[in-house]
Amino acid sequence: MNGKERILCALRRNVPDTVPVFEWFVDASVARALTGSEDILDVVEHLDLDAVNVRPDYAKRHLDETTIVDEWQIARKLTGDVLPALAASPIGDVTQHRSFTLPDPAAPHRFATLEKAIRRCGDTRAVVLNLRDGFSDMRDLLGYEAALMAMLLEPEAFGELLDRVVDFNLEMARVARQRYGVEIVATTDDVANATGLLMRPATWFKSLAPNFRRIMQGYRDLGYLTIKHCDGNIDAVVDYWIDSGIDCLDPIDPAGGYTIGQMKARYGNRICLKGNVDCTTTLCDATPEQVAEEVRQCIEQGRAGGGLIISSSNTIHRGVKPENFRAMVEATRRYGRYEP
Repeated sequence: MNGKERILCALRRNVPDTVPVFEWFVDASVARALTGSEDILDVVEHLDLDAVNVRPDYAKRHLDETTIVDEWQIARKLTGDVLPALAASPIGDVTQHRSFTLPDPAAPHRFATLEKAIRRCGDTRAVVLNLRDGFSDMRDLLGYEAALMAMLLEPEAFGELLDRVVDFNLEMARVARQRYGVEIVATTDDVANATGLLMRPATWFKSLAPNFRRIMQGYRDLGYLTIKHCDGNIDAVVDYWIDSGIDCLDPIDPAGGYTIGQMKARYGNRICLKGNVDCTTTLCDATPEQVAEEVRQCIEQGRAGGGLIISSSNTIHRGVKPENFRAMVEATRRYGRYEP
């Protein structure tokens, strides 16, 4: 099997030749140390990862040396880490959201990176389109605090804007499916921390749940397999997510109290699991041998019957030792083979 076949097989909870491995993002400093390049496609090929994660492209301009603003009119600070930090949001009053124009989901440049990835490795590795399932767009457009407050104080306007961003993501998914034949969508909207949801569960179910189900069903209706990412403890919502049609859950966060073995016992007959080599401790501070042992344990606990993808418990950030990332990938290949 090649990487694309392994990933598709795992997402369908079938048994591939070996447990697949890939990452959402790899920090530039880690990438350079391993490959001499910051290009994620070079990293994927050098380490022989089974998939590459790609986001849509938005034109950006610099406000200063460390601040960029994109087509959403969202300003972000360049932190030197994998992802820039939200600095300013364009919608100051959610009740006035109709005056805000969303970007064109089908703009000619929207899928330039996706097209490059498909040309370079789409026949041999899975190309994963990284979209949203609602909350992250609301957070970026309104700001963290304002988004959380709007759910409580302006639920009608919040719901209207949420409808708009869900429609936007579904339209991007439709275009990518029709133009490029993409088969996998991942949503990386975090709504939890180590202790639980960022809002009361009742608020999540009232404000976010209906559109979460709508977008996941929409992706499935377009023909996608779906991976849902969220850090932290998600006990309050995970059953709803699965009932809404996700195919895979990521990252089975150790900080949230989870192991692959526990989640395999609870949900392994319903979804694929992706994770969960600890990127806050093991990948930062351990030896390559200790990394390999953690990978071995993950595989031992989670590979029965297929439906397992090995990755870090979030991303390969700049605190990860390059040799430990390599050790994680090599250990997956060493321990992950299924019996013929």
